[in-house]
Amino acid sequence: MTESKLVDKLNQQTKETKIEEADLTKIKDLRDKYKTQTIRIGQLNVERILMNQAVDRLNNAIQDEEKAYVATQEEERVLVKELQDKYGVGQLNIDTGTFSSVNTK
Repeated sequence: MTESKLVDKLNQQTKETKIEEADLTKIKDLRDKYKTQTIRIGQLNVERILMNQAVDRLNNAIQDEEKAYVATQEEERVLVKELQDKYGVGQLNIDTGTFSSVNTK
């Protein structure tokens, strides 16, 4: 088979058909939906990244406050020990600033 016959045969096998406008519109609409959805997926992923960063910041802030809370508990233990050494065992009325000792014998 010569080259021109091969080209002729290929041309005969290829048949172009004009797509109806309604079908072409459906195809284009579907393509546009994919584009829109792909863009939205990207936007949502960016939002997820930002939310994860915010959650990380929040978790770090919570950890910092928990450490501060533990430090405050230790500060309280030290103060209670100092006050007991100074005033003895008893109850303190913060509103009046008075201390009532308890007899521990």
